[in-house]
Amino acid sequence: MPAPNAVVQEELTDVARDLQNIAGSRDPQAPSDLASDLRKYAKRLAAEPLVDELSRRAAGAVTGLDLPDQSAQRLAHSLWASIAARELSERQIEGVQNEMRLLLVSIGVTEPNAQLVAAQIGDVQVAVSARPRRWYELF
Repeated sequence: MPAPNAVVQEELTDVARDLQNIAGSRDPQAPSDLASDLRKYAKRLAAEPLVDELSRRAAGAVTGLDLPDQSAQRLAHSLWASIAARELSERQIEGVQNEMRLLLVSIGVTEPNAQLVAAQIGDVQVAVSARPRRWYELF
């Protein structure tokens, strides 16, 4: 998993703020702000629509929730990591999806909505991955 540098950490504060604005329905522009803040981590044009869909699903999942700072930061970090990671194996992707699902459920998202967000991570990873399949993964 990638580790955020100081610049990314600062940007994740903006992502967390976008999530809180979405959750509290404070800013109608917040969903598009979230999408644009996350889209830059895709690094591939073909992955951007998938990241936009991940942003849309995440925004839909947190709308109307009480999202404290710590939960917003954790969710922002998880969203970033699911987009910025380039060399995850299938098992690691499943782990990231499961962690996202558990995080969302822990903050009050319904299981079906949490599943939708987690499933989108798999699609995003297919588009952003730079990891070739290893010979031992073919069996």
